[in-house]
Amino acid sequence: MTCNTETAITQEEPENIQRGRSAIVWLKVFVIFSLIMGLFSEYVAVLLEPYANLAEKEAIEAMQTMGISSAITILSFILLIFITCIVIFITLFKCCKWLYINIKTLRKFTSTKFSPGAAVVLTLIPWICGFFDYYIFKDILAQQEQVLKARNAKFVALKPGLLKWIFILTIVFLIPSILYDFLVCRILCLVLLFPFCWLYIKAMNAMIENEKTLSNLNESENP
Repeated sequence: MTCNTETAITQEEPENIQRGRSAIVWLKVFVIFSLIMGLFSEYVAVLLEPYANLAEKEAIEAMQTMGISSAITILSFILLIFITCIVIFITLFKCCKWLYINIKTLRKFTSTKFSPGAAVVLTLIPWICGFFDYYIFKDILAQQEQVLKARNAKFVALKPGLLKWIFILTIVFLIPSILYDFLVCRILCLVLLFPFCWLYIKAMNAMIENEKTLSNLNESENP
């Protein structure tokens, strides 16, 4: 059965499409909070540096004489850590649930190299998740293209080579992560976060648009 997306039935976007768009919004929020958190932590580190070499008891006594502005700064930093953790949790939850259902929807039409569960587990591995995400996203886009083109439906593709940069930046990101004790490496990690997340957003947008078309196809073929 052939279907042209130009004449697809207009309806409210499927729940997982909305979830994917929401995940992208939260990913942007995550980047903003990560930047604020990174810069704020450097300031707090400078603030606490005079107490770093003191014994625990002496450090506590010395910090008790800290000015009000410094105390407010530290309390604000603790609150920021709490909020950032919440943002990270929500972002991961939305991204992982979207990815799980995205692959599950795709598997109604064809097979994939990664199961929904395996993809979620691999994308949650710290530091090296970008290696796995490159292959997961590559497989999803390849299978989406095969299914949609076979049905004469529109396929949203990424620019050639763009997906490879997720793999490349993961390698680049590992170097300053290992040497995180140095200020220049911590700043570099913050700087790399922007292109890294931009690549994820571009890839997710393409997969979401293709998933939307697949959802319409599924409803048309299985009324």
